[in-house]
Amino acid sequence: MRALTDTLTLDEEWIALLEEAKEMGLSLEEVEAFIKDAEQKG
Repeated sequence: MRALTDTLTLDEEWIALLEEAKEMGLSLEEVEAFIKDAEQKG
């Protein structure tokens, strides 16, 4: 059951981050590009 709780918490955090990005005027594509860039840099 802990995994489900952890997943829900993580989902809530992602939702909050995406909402904040939207408020800043960032598009979904810009957020995706940022994440991909961060993954490549390690």
